[in-house]
Formats: sequence, C-alpha cells, structure tokens
Amino acid sequence: MKLSITKKILLAVSCLFCLANYGQQTDSNSGDNNTVNNESSFKSILDKLLKDDQMLNIMLDTRIDYQATFKDSETEESSFRGNTVKLWFVGEIVPGFRYRIRHRINTPQNPLYRDNYSSATDQAYFEIDAGKRWTFRIGKQAVQFGTFEFDYNAADLYLYTMAYNDLDAYKTGVNVAYNAGGQTLNFQVVNSDAPQFSTEKYKNKSLAGVFLWEGSLFNNALKTRYGYGAFQHDASKYYNWITIGNQINIQKFTAELDWYMGDRDMNYGDVVQNDLGLRHVRDNSVSVNFKYDLGKVKPLIKGVWNKRRDQLNSSSYINGGVQAAVEYYPFTDPALKDLRFHVMYAYNRTNFNGIYNDLDGINGNQIIAGLRWFLKIK
Repeated sequence: MKLSITKKILLAVSCLFCLANYGQQTDSNSGDNNTVNNESSFKSILDKLLKDDQMLNIMLDTRIDYQATFKDSETEESSFRGNTVKLWFVGEIVPGFRYRIRHRINTPQNPLYRDNYSSATDQAYFEIDAGKRWTFRIGKQAVQFGTFEFDYNAADLYLYTMAYNDLDAYKTGVNVAYNAGGQTLNFQVVNSDAPQFSTEKYKNKSLAGVFLWEGSLFNNALKTRYGYGAFQHDASKYYNWITIGNQINIQKFTAELDWYMGDRDMNYGDVVQNDLGLRHVRDNSVSVNFKYDLGKVKPLIKGVWNKRRDQLNSSSYINGGVQAAVEYYPFTDPALKDLRFHVMYAYNRTNFNGIYNDLDGINGNQIIAGLRWFLKIK
C-alpha cells in the first residue's frame, strides 16, 4: 500500500514522539497509566529499531595513519594520527521517509555559525520521497557542489585540491531533487554565513542557492556532476562558483576529471609568509584521478592543479601535485570486507607570481600509510 507524503510524515513523527516522550512521568496517581503507555510505546519502537536494519543502521568509520610531510629538506611532520573517527546512524522509519546522522568524535563540539549544530556533526537530516520523481531533504547536509572529488568521503582521499580542502562541505538547509531517466536535478538553499562568503554584518541573513545535475549516460559509462552556486556576500553581491565533474567507467577502470572555479574571501598569509587578513580571491582547481579495481588491490594515480589569484593586487600563486597510492582489502568476511590498508606518496610544487615573484618556490613531499575500517555495528 502506497503512503502519501503526509501520512509518511505523520507516521515518522509519531515514532519520534514516542521516543521523545519516554521517561516523562508525573507524581500523581493519574499519571501511572500514561507512564506505562509511554514505556510500552518506547519499548515497542526500540525493539523494532534494534531488530530491523531498515529502520536503524549504526556504522563506525575510522582511519588511522602514519603521516610524514617534508618541505624541501625540512621535516614538518612525522607522526601517527587518528584521521577519521565517525559514527553513522542511518535508516528508513517508514517507506519513503529516511534519516541520516553522521558525527565526528575526534572534532571539537563547537556550534558552527547559524546552523546551531556542532561543527563535528557533518549531517543530520530527514529525506522524504514524494512519489517516484521528487525527494526533499531537510536539515544539515552536504552542500551540492559538483565534481566527483567533492562527493568522496574524506576518509577515501589522500591528495586533494585547494577548493576541496577549503570549501564548507556541510550546511543546514533544504534540497529538492527531481529524478527522471537516470538523471537527478538538485536545487538547494542553505546558509551562507561562512566568513569566506558572507560579510560579518550580513552573515545572519545570507543564503546560498545551489544547482547540481547528477547525470548517468550510456549505461553508466559516463557520469556527471555539474554544479553552479551563488553565495550571498552582502545585500548586493554574490560569490559565484562553477563546479564540473566527469567520470568515465570502463569495466574495472575509472577516470575522473573535475574543475572548480569561484570567488571568495580567504586569508592565504601562511602561504606567502605575511599577515594579510581576508582577501578577495578567485580560485581555480583541477583534479584528474585514475583508479583500477584488481579485486583486493586497487592502485590509484591522481594529479591536482590549483591557482589562487588575489583580486586586489592581481598577484597569484600556483600549486601542482601528483600522488601514487595503493589500497589493499585483504578480507572477505562481511564484518571485515571494508577494512583496508593503504600507502601513498605525493609530490607538490608551489610557484609565486606578481608581487610575490621574489619568493622561492616550495617543494613538498608526503608519505601516508595506514588503515581504514568502515564497520557495521548494527
């Protein structure tokens, strides 16, 4: 039996209401029956959650690395670190009404701008299907930038572009998706209060509108992630971003070509060894990624190119890098099949132009070796 969108919401809210009201008791005798009913409702829903994987899945996402970073002949880092420790809660309360919460344990639990979520909470949203074509997502969610690099879980990346590293990945808002013929068109409105986009005076009322086409063509041989976003800077100005991603799949071989271009305010003083404060810059980033699936072994080669142009003094710096990595999945047991070992080497070079032309170029080398495990706890 198909449920209307209204019934889906009401059923889901009823489940959540029973959970929220558990434990609310009164001291009067007249409240005894209510207490018993609340306990019964809670135990009934809790029993369903624990037994039904469709309603509740709990996953642990963790990655531990040894990282060594060198600039020219100087060692900047040589240490073990917990790269990722995340808990996932994912489920479908009733058909067509889903939720997801993803929280980082190894990140400070500070409120982030207007979102009023912890900065460690990447995602906390409900997703509602309205028929076969429309899906609504409400809550803190991934910003719908294009490119395939931006769609990766950060635990699956070693070398990444400047744009990927700096752009706010998760914001609170609403996304409307229309699905037809293997294509998904997304329109999203989220907060745009980050300092890189909004002025301090306007941050409490700035929003962003983002459009994303997720395409699938030629029987998935070609996939696309093309995006455009307008981020409110003040009452009369928007910072615009264009993001284009193409993925080619030929049997076990995958190639990805991504491009970002946009304006924002950034402090890049640590790069040029000067205290600059926020500067209006235009960033360009390109990523080329090649993967081959050999079963338990997956080699990866990736190259990145980044250019940052200061719109105030017309100076810029350019960074390029290349990585070679190997991932090894030794286990076939369901509980261990997503446990992998990885090793990566990357080289990068930064050159300076304009008023920074007298700065020497910087050579960087990085080595990463570690373990990543995505474990289904429940």
